[in-house]
Order: sequence, then structure tokens, then C-alpha cells
Amino acid sequence: MNVHLALFANLSQYQPDGQGGRSSRVLALANGSTVGSVVALLGLPDDPRIIFVNGRHAEEDRVLDEGDRLAIFPPVAGG
Repeated sequence: MNVHLALFANLSQYQPDGQGGRSSRVLALANGSTVGSVVALLGLPDDPRIIFVNGRHAEEDRVLDEGDRLAIFPPVAGG
């Protein structure tokens, strides 16, 4: 199955094509893959992160489906 992946801020350096940037990429995954399996596949650091699937907050145990849009952000603070 194919999932559209976008990584933001310092996480963009882990794009699967190694090109950086926050543009989404299509990622081919096995059926039944979870957000956590994508995190492991990309080698993302074990730091806090904010995850959205199709624009809704998701946890790492969320099973992905064909065509899902997965976005991962580091925590952001400001005022």
C-alpha cells in the first residue's frame, strides 16, 4: 500500500529519499503497517513527536491504510 508521508522541522532530514524538505513523499508499506513501524523504518529519534493521520491526531499503534496522509512534527513551543 502507499501512504503519503510528510516530515516537518528537524524531522525532515529523515525523509525516505534523503532529500530533506517538508514536501510529502509516497512511501510503499506492507499492509497492516502502523505509524510506529514507519517511525522505526525511518529511524526517527526517540523524542516526543506529534502525529496526524488524515488531519487527525494519531498514536503510534494506528494501523495505516492505502492513501493515508501521515504527518509527523516535533513538539513546537512559542508565545
